[in-house]
Amino acid sequence: MATAGLILKAREIKAKRIAELVELFKGYRVVGVVDLFKSSADLIHLFRHKLRGQVIITVAKKTLIVKAARQAGREKIAEYLEGHRRPMALIFTNMNPFLLKLELDKSRVLAPPRPNEVAEIDVVIPPINTGLQPGPILSEFGKMKIPTRIEGGTIWIARETTVAKKGDTIQPPLASLLAKLEIGAVYRTVSLLLTFDRESVITADQLQIDLEGTRKMLSDAHSLSLALAAEIGYATPETIVPILVKAHFSARALSLAAGYPIPENVSELLARAASQAAALQKAIDSRAAA
Repeated sequence: MATAGLILKAREIKAKRIAELVELFKGYRVVGVVDLFKSSADLIHLFRHKLRGQVIITVAKKTLIVKAARQAGREKIAEYLEGHRRPMALIFTNMNPFLLKLELDKSRVLAPPRPNEVAEIDVVIPPINTGLQPGPILSEFGKMKIPTRIEGGTIWIARETTVAKKGDTIQPPLASLLAKLEIGAVYRTVSLLLTFDRESVITADQLQIDLEGTRKMLSDAHSLSLALAAEIGYATPETIVPILVKAHFSARALSLAAGYPIPENVSELLARAASQAAALQKAIDSRAAA
């Protein structure tokens, strides 16, 4: 009887969890698939807190997720997840997928590196109480030329020390030490494999946006479109002033060429007439002298 009760309870728990997932699949347009191999539980928890109110991050067994996706009519998600072998979490949101990726990247955190990762910043160990007990670890500090002192039964860093420069490969002993001291050298964020925007699938590569490049491209496109609109006389709030300025100068140039006097060109017409008269007089005088 006890075993039957446990089985029944387990079924009830699974059914409840599936029902919760179905509601999420139905309630949110965008579903992101997170690679848990590259996103630790601590990181997932941190991003839950950072993006609270904007996203829901949940972890569940693949079989339950697939069943829930099918029940919610998200067949494309179910098909993809059935063939997915790595542990995963799901992000539910109504945020644009590209904005979601930008928000995840913007919320990235500095973390201790894994062995052989490349430092993304200059790694500096400040003069702190490490909280570590004296022992064999002192030799590690010595090998890395990190000055220490013993005070109150713990190891203190004697003075600020740069142990790696940006772009350096972090060797295993240093990675181990930085982990113990909880000193970051690389930025971490939730690793999105892809997102589903209703039935549209957007891969991780497609979600990468070159913000500076995109900003420059849009700025150049804006400038070129304004120049084209002004050139063809297409009036908009942004082009009306350059169009009127161009029309003014064109009209002025035409009046000068035609010899049509207006207040703006009278002085130039008179100066041109005087110049032409002087040239004519010079030609007459030259012929008379001959």
